[in-house]
Amino acid sequence: MTSWGELPALIAEAGDPRGRDAQALLSRLLVEDPPDAEPTADQARAVAEPLMAVDRVWVAALGEDPDRSREDLERAAAVCEALRSAVSASTLPLRYARVELCAVLGRRAEAIEQLRTARLFSFGEPDAAATLTTARLHDDYSGVIRTTTAVPTRPDADPAGTALALAAGLLPHLARGGRVEAEDALMSLMLLEVPPSLRLRVLGDELEYLGLSGQWERGLALMRHSSGLADAGPATAWALLNAAVGASLVLREANRAGYGSNALGSTIGWRTPWGDLKVTGWDPVVRAYDAVTAFVRALAVRFDTRNGNNGVSFWAESRMAAESRSLASRSYGTVTGVVADRATLGNQGRLLAQVRELLVLANGYGLDSVHERALVTAETVSQSLAAVTDDSQLETVVDLRIAFCRLLLALGADERAQKEALDTTELCLSQGWSELAVASLTVAARAAARRRDARAEGDAWERVRREAGDWGASRAGERAGVVVEAIGDPASAAQALAIIAEEVARGVEEDHGRASAAREFCKRSRAQLERCRTAPRGVAERLTAVEAAVAPFGRGYGGRRSRGGAAHRSDEDGAGARVS
Repeated sequence: MTSWGELPALIAEAGDPRGRDAQALLSRLLVEDPPDAEPTADQARAVAEPLMAVDRVWVAALGEDPDRSREDLERAAAVCEALRSAVSASTLPLRYARVELCAVLGRRAEAIEQLRTARLFSFGEPDAAATLTTARLHDDYSGVIRTTTAVPTRPDADPAGTALALAAGLLPHLARGGRVEAEDALMSLMLLEVPPSLRLRVLGDELEYLGLSGQWERGLALMRHSSGLADAGPATAWALLNAAVGASLVLREANRAGYGSNALGSTIGWRTPWGDLKVTGWDPVVRAYDAVTAFVRALAVRFDTRNGNNGVSFWAESRMAAESRSLASRSYGTVTGVVADRATLGNQGRLLAQVRELLVLANGYGLDSVHERALVTAETVSQSLAAVTDDSQLETVVDLRIAFCRLLLALGADERAQKEALDTTELCLSQGWSELAVASLTVAARAAARRRDARAEGDAWERVRREAGDWGASRAGERAGVVVEAIGDPASAAQALAIIAEEVARGVEEDHGRASAAREFCKRSRAQLERCRTAPRGVAERLTAVEAAVAPFGRGYGGRRSRGGAAHRSDEDGAGARVS
């Protein structure tokens, strides 16, 4: 059994996580035979650092072995998520890895939903690999081209990503009549040093393009000069399946052209844990076609057996049955993004009303009752906020941003909610809107708490405390009302108001008028506590302490406070009425 201290070096030296050997090693170290004891904070940090460099690719590639159960895949993802959470790192890359897993798990429809959710939860550019996988799975040729052209080609820095993007674009360009673009991508691929673990996968895309574009002669030549066909090497079962599908299309077109009785001229010698494929150079093309298609079907069945559906078989058969003349009609348009019209995106007031309505419904009936509507609205709001250019509507935009953060929390997008709330805080502070800044910081603290990021939560509450320290004795009720309404969560509002009460009460000896304001914040906080299903721990005790601290200061003339809990009118009045 490996210790936590040994893991960092072993993970760093594992090699390409797309390769079978690296996958097996990482799986043994982290899933099959992990260390018994729980790691310390330092040990978790040391392991997480090298793991985060590979876990996104590893988890996605792990499913390319049909002998790995769905439970194994879930455990691997859970281990990586736990280590990322332990060091307060983002778990979004693993969410995108789960999107890619939908392809090898035969979950075609689920891939779209997972991608929508992951994209909404992300606070950066959407993950290109996950978007590309989903687009290809649905024959979304326009989505493939849009994704591949949006990502800069970096063959030296990212040969794997560049190779996958170029290969993915071959068929979409052909379907859309872009033959020149397809040939350009093919030539770029030929000159690119593709990682060994991806060579067969990329070869499959190249062969598929050549077969469907009527260039079966070039396809046969490519097969003859591709060393990957002679030996499976580190390729996964998914890569072999892709290569075999592409080869079947080239061989099919060669048969149709009357070349079936001729010798293949290339050897396919795959000895794998999932079955063997043996074709010699002397075998006729027609026999090679039968052997390759049989291999595809047998391997697809192995995936389906693991997955509990027929998704991979359906996908493989659809590709092998494809015809060049029907490529354009097979493109189902864009499925990788929601596009709202300009009028909708520009009407932030209407979007704000929609978000608030959804929050009310979710609070009363649960989010499940309006989940799809909430997801679509959140996607639209995200686009709208990204396109905001009218400063005259800034107040509405800020209200929309805060409500959007609350909707993200309701949807479970804690990371993005935290980031959006902190960004909104800075916007509020730039305008001098202190109450809304406090509300945004409270939402950020709530999001951090849900992520179990104690440091970020503490930082947010500390900023609330610093901001409230500048609040005087005036407008306590108004300020409390704004904060409570913007936060929208009784427990969080109670915590925020308790902190504000503590800060306001801190200067009560110098300014007795602060006592009234502190009492008002305590009163509002207790009102929120009464609305909580489970009251936040320690808030009631803190409020009691504040009330005790300001008790010696009673109400005086004009709202001023004096010691002893009693206040008298001015000597000029001569009255001595007590003010409660």
